[in-house]
Amino acid sequence: MSPTTFIFLAIYFTGVILTFKHPYFGIATYIFEWHNHPPYMWWGKVLPDLRWSLLISVVTLISLIINYKKLAPLFRPKYNLIWWLVAMTLWMYFISIFYAINPKISFRRAEIFYKLTIQIFLMMFLIREVKHHKFVIWTLILGVANFGRIAFQRGHNRYLGVIAPNTTEENAVAAHIAATIPFFELYFLIGSKWEKIITALSIPFILNLLILANSRAAFIAVIAIAVLSLIWIKGRLRWRVVAGTIAGILMVLYLANDQFWKRQSTMEHYQDEGSAMSRIYLWKGAIHMWSDHPMGLGGNGFQTLAIQYVPELRERMENKGAKTVHNTILLILVEWGLVGVFIFLGFVIHTFVILSRIRRDQKKSPEYRYYIDAMAIQMGLIAILTAGIFHNRLYSEVVYWFGAFAVALRNIQVTEIFTALNEEDQPEDSTESEIVADV
Repeated sequence: MSPTTFIFLAIYFTGVILTFKHPYFGIATYIFEWHNHPPYMWWGKVLPDLRWSLLISVVTLISLIINYKKLAPLFRPKYNLIWWLVAMTLWMYFISIFYAINPKISFRRAEIFYKLTIQIFLMMFLIREVKHHKFVIWTLILGVANFGRIAFQRGHNRYLGVIAPNTTEENAVAAHIAATIPFFELYFLIGSKWEKIITALSIPFILNLLILANSRAAFIAVIAIAVLSLIWIKGRLRWRVVAGTIAGILMVLYLANDQFWKRQSTMEHYQDEGSAMSRIYLWKGAIHMWSDHPMGLGGNGFQTLAIQYVPELRERMENKGAKTVHNTILLILVEWGLVGVFIFLGFVIHTFVILSRIRRDQKKSPEYRYYIDAMAIQMGLIAILTAGIFHNRLYSEVVYWFGAFAVALRNIQVTEIFTALNEEDQPEDSTESEIVADV
């Protein structure tokens, strides 16, 4: 076995053991496994298929049952966000039963979303303390940093040497990386000494990965969050963001090669670039397809009928296989109809509302940098959704992780606020009613 295999096994099963001690370790171990999924890694081919992610999820559920009474109490926690995912799961099964053109695959997609919904609720429910939240976020950060290391060692133009569940090509990996950049940026600017060191060492590797991926969608996503960070972040921190942005631009200019700039420049004259124009054809075909099937076609519906509805790409698809929509909202529209689009956007908007309330109440909860983490989650969500304009990110887990992180962070913040009020022996007043009502 490779030393990397032993390292993975050591960390994974340590996580399993710690999960029996406290179930939140299961959340971190799940995220670790996602970034190191053995069947997708060269070093994991020798390992048996133990259903690694399912195994840690089951262990987490068992630990929750065993340790339920030991969980840190929260002040009137709210988990309303999960109902959007429950609704999407039920709707997917409904469409799969009555409207799916390919029921077998459609039911498989519904099952994936069903399992994801359970996992997201566990994240919301089990992250109950600031230290839990920090541990999980740093597991995510280090997992992404390791992606950068692998790409540096094994990658080249349009090949990264690393994939993950539902993130099996360079554009999807780049979108995932872009979604986590706000954490690297903000933790480098305001973090502790060791946080600054780790993020400073990691940023060149993740920027190098983005350059190797050469994904136009991810590049646009990074630009979007850079601009938004300059607009949203106020006070002295803004000047740090300006300096950090300039440093990032200089680093990209140093690392980027001619292949990168040549591909990115095609966005200016997309009419002359085959890949860009193919998306236009696919989008038009998707709208036509939805108009003929307004309830949705179920999972994989677009690919099943793509040749029929996108005649411009018929010859290419007959030779190389059917293409997908390359747009998250249009994918949902075609597969799950307007109801699916409403549910997905409801989840996203509700998440933004929760994050805005976290930022609003920062002065009432000064014990932790809730504002910074909420800003990082918000910008990360915008990044993945921006990339989702050009790629399908409906099944991208990080979208829903961010929602879970927002819920958990808000519940922790509200608990801190009212713990402080109780310590000051202040009676419940309108402030309590107001904050509890809008969680």
